[in-house]
Amino acid sequence: MSTAAEVVVARHCGLRVFGLSLITNKVTKDYDAKESVDHHGVLEVSRRRASMLQTLLTEVVGGLDSDNGVRGQKETEACYQNGA
Repeated sequence: MSTAAEVVVARHCGLRVFGLSLITNKVTKDYDAKESVDHHGVLEVSRRRASMLQTLLTEVVGGLDSDNGVRGQKETEACYQNGA
């Protein structure tokens, strides 16, 4: 799923954005393909990668500087109240 619209709004509000995707399966264009794509396969890959993603995100979030380049709370709230 795309998060482009959310990122545009967040940046407009002065928020810093970090995007992360976990690719869980290949696109199947051929209906006669032997490999099937289903929700169970997506869940299995997600389960196998959960620990790795948790470690990665813990390190990334732990290294963030929360005061660098972020609007204050009042400015962010005003942005949301104005429908941004």
